[in-house]
Amino acid sequence: MRSAAISRPLRSGPVIFDNDDLNFFRHFLFEAYPTLPIDGFSVWQQASQLSHEYDFLLHSMLGLGASHLSLMAPSGYERAALKHRIIAISALNKYLTKPDLTKRDVEAAFGTMLNLTFQSAHMNEGLIDFLTMIRGCWLVGTQPHVDLDHTIFKTFGRLSYVERIKAIVNENDETNRHLDNFIAEGFCQSIKKLRPLCHSVAELQYLTHMQKIATLASTNPAESYRELSFLYDGLGKLSNDDFTSFIDTKNHTSQLVIMHMLVLEFVMSRKVMEGDGRATLGQKGYYCRKAMSKVWVQQILSRLPLKYCEYGEWPLSFIGSLNYSFDDEYQVWKPFFLSSGRTILVEGNTFTWAAR
Repeated sequence: MRSAAISRPLRSGPVIFDNDDLNFFRHFLFEAYPTLPIDGFSVWQQASQLSHEYDFLLHSMLGLGASHLSLMAPSGYERAALKHRIIAISALNKYLTKPDLTKRDVEAAFGTMLNLTFQSAHMNEGLIDFLTMIRGCWLVGTQPHVDLDHTIFKTFGRLSYVERIKAIVNENDETNRHLDNFIAEGFCQSIKKLRPLCHSVAELQYLTHMQKIATLASTNPAESYRELSFLYDGLGKLSNDDFTSFIDTKNHTSQLVIMHMLVLEFVMSRKVMEGDGRATLGQKGYYCRKAMSKVWVQQILSRLPLKYCEYGEWPLSFIGSLNYSFDDEYQVWKPFFLSSGRTILVEGNTFTWAAR
């Protein structure tokens, strides 16, 4: 009879976790796991099996679970979420100094970065962290020795992502995945209005790319999602100085560019794009994460000098009109992705939906 063996010994030193931590872990496994990659439930079930080997991965899961719970209902878990986040970041930074990382090391590190990124998106003051962690994911995922196509995150690779998106978009020929023309045109007009303020290469490249994505979203959703997969690559490709300048809250033009990025990502990242049938299964915190994008847009506007505010009017009007329940995606998205209606402006420059 062959005896079972585990890949590595369990920790020799005891690590104390309490009942809240167990609740965070359970919540992560079934509700709070990142919504990427597509069909990610099974991927994150596999990733969780690495948690006994990598402290940083485990703490990132606990932190995300705690932050997710804190958004869904007042719970007092914010301090616990921050504690696990700090431990995860510190342990990961130390681990990444090791030479010759194995495939499992890469899987654990990349999974941790994704968890930290999504946790940032649950934090009221998390915008800078969110952008920084996206850059970190790109830097980890594009190292010469890293090949995501041969890891549990293989569906996160661009080719796999695009093929899965095409399959979902074309499934049953659902034309309501097209972005309403009124929204696409309004977004593009806002981009054009902002362009004269932009001078850096990063700002101009982002405006051009976002306009392309929005235009395609109303005519060719699959291609628009392919272009969307490149949106945040630019953060990783910037030099350290250029990245620091781009996310500087005193760089008012870049803040306006980031505001438009948030609105575009908000629209494009519908949870329905997860194709494994779990789109409405316990993912209420995902809509709270979208609500956080709304908070970030409002925060950016509140910090801008008055002369810049006109360039944020369209994003603010759009995101301010989303007074639907974030527990029900259908209510949120029916006005903006449709085949039998049109979006219109009503009194107060807010958006509403009218049947044809």
